Amino acid sequence: MDSNVEIVAPVVGDIGSCVSALLEGIDGNWPSRQSTGAAVKAKKEENIAKMAPRLMKNSAPMDFHGALGALRTVIKERPDAILVNEGATRSISPAASSTCMGRANAWTSAHGVMGIGMGFAIAAAVETGKPVLAIEGDSALGFPHGSGNDLRYGLPVCIVIFNNNGIYRGTDANAAGGSDPATTVFVKGSRYDKMMEAFGGVGAHVTTPDQLKRAVDQAMTPASRPSSTR
Repeated sequence: MDSNVEIVAPVVGDIGSCVSALLEGIDGNWPSRQSTGAAVKAKKEENIAKMAPRLMKNSAPMDFHGALGALRTVIKERPDAILVNEGATRSISPAASSTCMGRANAWTSAHGVMGIGMGFAIAAAVETGKPVLAIEGDSALGFPHGSGNDLRYGLPVCIVIFNNNGIYRGTDANAAGGSDPATTVFVKGSRYDKMMEAFGGVGAHVTTPDQLKRAVDQAMTPASRPSSTR
């Protein structure tokens, strides 16, 4: 079933047959849409409340949530911007959910698909002419197809790269032994901002939420060239 969580009652078949079977199995005890919606809303508000103090954290060096908090402010201030998100940084959704409703978003997947965010960003920039903010992990940008090479097109896209030196924490050991690093480990401290500069854009290396906010603000102004923030 292509899932890492056991499914109690998997359904396999064509859409028509599956939906018909599901409808037949729904009886009068099925919860109403209203009651289900209230439960989802309550859970959403609970999650937002839990997330709020983490997003306001202004540590140096910044952590994942502090960076998301800075980006949430940027998103709120630019209702015309198109938001692209992929990889593990898809967790931007709880940080942005209260500010990005009604805007154009390009979510690559709920399961962290990597390698297609740049294609989404390019399409959004070409077709709309609006500023695009692409939030990427270092794995999503460079793995598996080296989509970071698409930075060379010179489009109005601001790319923010969360660099934790690999997949997950970038500290895994090689399970097969030997001196080779694990396949989840990247070159520590890679400077993706320099990669953007090599393509003729503007790069910024930031380590605090305040620095991140300033760099993205500058990159998202109409006169800015394409940029990358590491």
